[in-house]
Amino acid sequence: MSSLRIKFYFVAIITIALLLHYAFPKVLAQQAETDSPTDSNNSNNDTECGGGTISNSEYDFGLHLGALFIILVTSSFGAFIPVLSKRYTALQIPSIAFKVAKNFGTGVILATAFIHMLPSAFANLTNPCLPSLWNTYPAFAGAIAMGSALMIFFIEYLTIKVTEEYEEKFLSEANSPDNATHNNSNINHEVAVDIGEREEKKLESHKSHLPHNHRHMLILDNRTRTVGLVVLEAGICFHSVIIGMTLSVTTGSDFISLLCALIFHQMFEGLGLGSRIAELSFPRESLRPWLMSLAYGITTPFGIAIGLATRYSYNPESQTALIVQGVLDAISAGILLYASMVELLAADFIIDSRIRKSKASDQIFAFSLLILGAVIMALIGRWA
Repeated sequence: MSSLRIKFYFVAIITIALLLHYAFPKVLAQQAETDSPTDSNNSNNDTECGGGTISNSEYDFGLHLGALFIILVTSSFGAFIPVLSKRYTALQIPSIAFKVAKNFGTGVILATAFIHMLPSAFANLTNPCLPSLWNTYPAFAGAIAMGSALMIFFIEYLTIKVTEEYEEKFLSEANSPDNATHNNSNINHEVAVDIGEREEKKLESHKSHLPHNHRHMLILDNRTRTVGLVVLEAGICFHSVIIGMTLSVTTGSDFISLLCALIFHQMFEGLGLGSRIAELSFPRESLRPWLMSLAYGITTPFGIAIGLATRYSYNPESQTALIVQGVLDAISAGILLYASMVELLAADFIIDSRIRKSKASDQIFAFSLLILGAVIMALIGRWA
C-alpha cells in the first residue's frame, strides 16, 4: 500500500515538472511577443540574443556520441558500485568506503544545489534577452526554488503521515487479543522481508526481545528514508537532463572542458546517491535499488541524446530555452536544497546520534569528507 503511494508521489513530482516544462514557457513566450514591439531592450532578440544554431561544419557528431557513452559508463559506475557491493560478497568493499562515499557524496549534492543549479537558474531567468516580466522581478529563480522546496516538504509530510496511519492501524489490529498469535508471525515475516535477507538472521536472533512497535518503527523508518531518497533523485534527474543537453550543443575547447568536469561530477554524485540507495533495506529480489541506480545512470545520457537529435534546431540562447533551463534548474535547486539539508545533513548528523556518539577522530573524519566533497564540487563549478 505505502509503496504504491510512494510511486504515486514520485509520478506527481515528474508530472508537475513536465507541466512547468511545457506550459509555463509557452505562456511566457506569448508575453515575449507582447512585450517585444514596445520594449527596446528586446527588439533585436533574434539577432543579438538568439546566439544562432550550430552549423554542420563545426559540430563533431562522433565526439559527442562518444561523450554520451562515457557519461553513461561513469554515471552508472558511480551509482551501481555501492549497490553491487552490498548485494554480492565477491564485490564487497570495506565498510569505511561506504562511509567515505556517503559523507563525501553529501557535500557533493549540497554543492550541486548551491553552485551548479541556483546560480544557473538566476543567470538564465535574469537574462536581458528575456521579456521585461523577468527583469522587473529578478527573484523569480529564488521564488521557484522556494516553491519547489515547500512542495516537496508537503508531499513528504503527507506521505509519512499516511504511512504512519497505515502502520498504526496495522499494529492495533496485530495487537488485538483475538489475532495476537496469528499476526505475530505475519509481522515477524514482514519485518524480515522488508529489511532484507542480509539482515534477516540478525533480526531473528533479537526478535523475541523487540516489542511490536519497535519492529514496525524499523519498517516505517526504511520507508521514510525511501521517500526522502526518491525526492533527492528526482531533483538530481531534472538537472541531469539539462546538463546533458548543454553538453550536446557545446563545441570546441569548451566541450572538452565541460566533458571532463561532468565526468567527475557524475562519478562523485553517483557514488553519493548509490551509497544512499545501498543503505536502504530492500528484499533481495527487489528491483527497486537497481531501477533507482539505473535512473541516475541514464538521465544525463538521455539529455545528451535529446541534444544530439535537436542539435541543429535547438538554440540554448533562445528565450524559450533560457526560460525552460532556468525554471527546471530552480525547481531542481529547491528539491536538492531541501533534500541535502533535511534528508542528508540533518538525518546523518543531527537526528541520527551515531556520529555524535562516535570518537572525536571519526567525527572529524566525517566532517572533513563532507567539506571536501563540497569544495571539490564547487571547484568543478568553474567549468560545469
